[in-house]
Amino acid sequence: MTEANEAQPQTRREKAGEAIENNPLALVAGGVALGVVLGALIPRLAKEKELLAPVGKRIAEGATAAAAAARDAGKAEIDALLPQRDAAKEQIGKIIGNAFTAAKDAARPKTDA
Repeated sequence: MTEANEAQPQTRREKAGEAIENNPLALVAGGVALGVVLGALIPRLAKEKELLAPVGKRIAEGATAAAAAARDAGKAEIDALLPQRDAAKEQIGKIIGNAFTAAKDAARPKTDA
């Protein structure tokens, strides 16, 4: 082999090493994608389904419970804010009512008794 041919694989390795160092998330994403593809291509065994079905069911139940708890907490927060909003509406209504009453009183002719 000539010196140029021996140097070429070295530079390829160096370039690959630099690319991995500069962007390690791309390597992780590529590994995850490869794992997903391989997992989809390899058929599941009956024993695997039997062993993992309860685990998947528990995970799904936990996620459902967490979503319900988050929904309930959100509703509780909204309900806590609504009375304040209703009180503010009531206060504004009173202020407007007082302003109308004051305007009516000012518009009435004053009688000297």
